[in-house]
Amino acid sequence: MKFKVLAVALVLLASAAIGYAKESPPVAISLSQLTSTNDTFYFRGPVNIQYRLEVRNPTSQPVTLRSLRLESIGPGAYSIHSSSTPLKLQLGPNESKAMTISLWGRARGGFMTASEPVTIHGTAFFDSPSGSFVKLFNENIMQP
Repeated sequence: MKFKVLAVALVLLASAAIGYAKESPPVAISLSQLTSTNDTFYFRGPVNIQYRLEVRNPTSQPVTLRSLRLESIGPGAYSIHSSSTPLKLQLGPNESKAMTISLWGRARGGFMTASEPVTIHGTAFFDSPSGSFVKLFNENIMQP
């Protein structure tokens, strides 16, 4: 009996959440690695990595990128884990902007792992006149 009540409650909560879900604007985010060569990752330890972050706003409303969180997924030449970094990148309607960001990562070290691709998972937090929204993205970054 308790299981049935719990199941009904979960179905009601899920249907309510679906009713409140709204579609976020189609803002596009891309991330590419700017610096580093394979020999940077030959030795184990901390490394500074620079990225180019591009944000495209194809909507008719202005948006503001308020915060960005990046972390690596799985094995690769290096790993990163950043806490949310506050930003204030304002984009007008139908506008694109790019910026350089720099993070500290940790190289795994070794001849074989220095050229492994790195998969980055990103979470971007935006504000717009119609409310706040979050965009998730993944980039597979190949090493030179």
